[in-house]
Amino acid sequence: MRPEGQSTQQDKRLAIAAAHLSNLPAGVPSTPGERGFDSWPCPKDCTLHGSCHLCVAYHARKDRLPRCER
Repeated sequence: MRPEGQSTQQDKRLAIAAAHLSNLPAGVPSTPGERGFDSWPCPKDCTLHGSCHLCVAYHARKDRLPRCER
């Protein structure tokens, strides 16, 4: 079970990512497999596991690459 603060942090990151989805270019891969990975390459504490779209949108708001591409 997660501590209360971590759930709030996850909700905040998901909301930020969702707000920036419209800024993604067409054709952004949505899964690690489409990105050329066998499994999730991000750290285990990543709160955006499961959606490359959300991860890219979250990091792109500050012109940064997702962790798996750094």
